[in-house]
Amino acid sequence: MTKITHKGLWFKYSSLNKEDKSIFRKMTVVALVCGFCIGIASDKSDLILMSEIFHPWLFYIIPLVALFSLPLTLKYSFDLYVRQDELFRKYHDFSLMSGFMGFAVFGVILHFISVYAEIDVQWIDYMLCSIFGMVIGQFYFFKKFYE
Repeated sequence: MTKITHKGLWFKYSSLNKEDKSIFRKMTVVALVCGFCIGIASDKSDLILMSEIFHPWLFYIIPLVALFSLPLTLKYSFDLYVRQDELFRKYHDFSLMSGFMGFAVFGVILHFISVYAEIDVQWIDYMLCSIFGMVIGQFYFFKKFYE
């Protein structure tokens, strides 16, 4: 059983069994590669700059690596998810639902702020709204079920 720590924001790595640790390490490496590639490829000017500095093929390779590593990240995440107990699964599902609610609620607020303040909002700003909602949900779930 995975032990949730830091008021719901993380889990105790030592509470995983050997196979779960292996899955988690694979998931983390693939997710870091995916996130790095998405970060570089999120802006066309950054992608062009990287391909001009290092190699022209990076313009095509970086988005492809991101597109191939994303399903692998999801696969390893699901493999870890199905191996956990029911309480952890409920925690995980509640976190995802809270993230969507954060996207919906805080994203609408951000949208109207951007209209009146004339701020150019990017997709990553909406992603941060989702993460903010997820953090609130994790705090709530931990307080309600783990304390």
